[in-house]
Amino acid sequence: VDGKIYCGERQAELTKNELKILVFLFRHAGRICSRSDLIDHLWDNQLYEDDNALSVNINRIREKLSAIGLDDFIKTRHRQGYTI
Repeated sequence: VDGKIYCGERQAELTKNELKILVFLFRHAGRICSRSDLIDHLWDNQLYEDDNALSVNINRIREKLSAIGLDDFIKTRHRQGYTI
């Protein structure tokens, strides 16, 4: 299931994984979500091939949010995880 996010009149298309990450962050807004919690949520505790996959997804989400006017929406907390 793909989804869209809106900011005013602008919108961005999100892939299934991007949407799952953003929904997880919204459900835990104001709290730091660890990389391992996000990975468990995204890949259902299954082995995944590339540890870089989460970083790639986060960067794509950030680019899409920035394109609709939401700069710095997802914050990185060094060695802890991500927060919104």
